Amino acid sequence: MVLRETKPAEPLAFDTDKCIGCNRCLEACQIDIMIPSEEKGSPPLVAFPDECWYCGACVMECPTGAISLQHPLMNQVRWAEKSSLTARSEA
Repeated sequence: MVLRETKPAEPLAFDTDKCIGCNRCLEACQIDIMIPSEEKGSPPLVAFPDECWYCGACVMECPTGAISLQHPLMNQVRWAEKSSLTARSEA
């Protein structure tokens, strides 16, 4: 029996043009999912992406706004204007 492999989570996206490699995000992470990059000035490596709690502490700590949090599809909310839900169609 062959089990289907699923792609690991990718909770964080780093904008390499904005990242200064300060590692403040790494230190802000409550569960240590990142490790420092070997290249100076590069974003840290997300070593344990499946452990991310999606708390956003790293995003808030980033001084340059280089990190974006990517919630899994099942956690994303789809918003609709209230008026579109309560509007009556005129026929």
